[in-house]
Amino acid sequence: MKLIKPLLAIASLLDPQDPSKANDLSRSILPIDHPASVQFNAWLSAFNTGDKETLLNYHSDAIFPYSAARRPLSNVEAELHFPKVFESLHIADVDDSSRPNWVVVTLKGGDPSPYFRATMAVDVSSPQYTVRYFDMHPIVTPLHFIPKDDPRRPQFEKVLRPLTASKRTAVVDGLSAVLRDQFVDPKAAEDIITALGNHLKSGAYDGYQDSWDFARRISIDMRTSHNPLLGVVFTEPRGNISNEMRRPQNHLEHLRQMNFGFGTISFDTQTVPGQTIATLPINQFMPPSADFSTDWQEIRKEISDILNIISDADALLVDLRHNRGGDPLTVSFILSYFMDNGPLHTLDFVDRSGKAEKSFYTTAADELPGGTRRFGGTKPLFVLTGNETVLGAEYMAYSLKVFQRSRATIGEGNDATAGAANSITKPRYICEDIFGEGWWMVLVPSATPVHAITKSNWEGVGVKSDIVAGKGEWEGVSDAEEVGRRLAGLILAQRTEL
Repeated sequence: MKLIKPLLAIASLLDPQDPSKANDLSRSILPIDHPASVQFNAWLSAFNTGDKETLLNYHSDAIFPYSAARRPLSNVEAELHFPKVFESLHIADVDDSSRPNWVVVTLKGGDPSPYFRATMAVDVSSPQYTVRYFDMHPIVTPLHFIPKDDPRRPQFEKVLRPLTASKRTAVVDGLSAVLRDQFVDPKAAEDIITALGNHLKSGAYDGYQDSWDFARRISIDMRTSHNPLLGVVFTEPRGNISNEMRRPQNHLEHLRQMNFGFGTISFDTQTVPGQTIATLPINQFMPPSADFSTDWQEIRKEISDILNIISDADALLVDLRHNRGGDPLTVSFILSYFMDNGPLHTLDFVDRSGKAEKSFYTTAADELPGGTRRFGGTKPLFVLTGNETVLGAEYMAYSLKVFQRSRATIGEGNDATAGAANSITKPRYICEDIFGEGWWMVLVPSATPVHAITKSNWEGVGVKSDIVAGKGEWEGVSDAEEVGRRLAGLILAQRTEL
């Protein structure tokens, strides 16, 4: 049984699940002699501690490398976010454990948390049952968890019935109407509509009876452009989710627990003695704007305090390798700490008619929070990107490049970022006459960014890497951060010699 007993011991010590919370105890227990189940319990145990060190110790390459996890759990900061918002998760249902290397479970936190579907695949030939695939996403409340006397029950029974051909056609037709009405690129919209219609006529969608699976398939077929958010979502209406679920009661504390989207800052004082090279990981751009939170001034102040930490460094690596975007206002705000002469006009969101819906600027130095110490606009700065660098992260990388503020954009194996520029600002709902309000949400870009310097954007092409780690003269150095440290070290060493 290899390491089943040691892993079971870890799981039992950390108490990964609370079966008393499950509606049906018999459905919520994973088999104890099943490799994927044992590893899943070990992960859930570490996850529920909410402790960064515990998670990092668990996520070794031999047990569960983060590269095996799909978003949103592909880094430790994202994992730390989930238990704080949704409390500890427990196994509510075991959906599939028919194969030793595979387990699918339904997870639930405390009220008002939604349900999640988690899938884990492991390598049964490895001594520690190494995780090779992991995915977790929110799902509609399973029908068997809704009591028969619950007033929501009739609605859920209606919505969760297997899809018919007419319902699939209605979804495609509704989606096509939104694309024609709203998509910022009319030609791309027609291309997508044609492709969806062809799939429908050819019978490619005939086997889809589950709405969530159908929505996922359609979304994959829609993403002929480079926007990773483009698609349709089958989701529980917001009216069924309490206000507490929509936003944490203490929003400021929630952002603090996520470190406002920043990773762990590190300092290298060895490459060039007497000089400091700082690495600033930014994994998400948390919103600091007044229209989102009444705490926005305090949020900006605490983001400023984090950025103050790197102000005295001699060179800076801005690490966007795992950043999939966020609020463009936050991007503009953080850019203010790296560029001088603010306010600088950076970007406009422009609709299909050419009208600017919203404009973005950096903040003048004298308007930044009190006590601000800026890294400034002259010291060496490098940008690190990867395959997960999209949307708002591309806005930052693009701005630092076209303003000629960064010395180089260093890709970690990628020649360019994803090329996702167009913004989704107006979600739309379809098929409400069939399913009810709010079940099918369409995410279609209605505006495109136009940068103040280039009068263009990075849609479809991405932000080009000036240097690609592991290629060319950097063959054998696959870590973009290491490449950045060496390049910064060369510049700082030359200045020291002078």
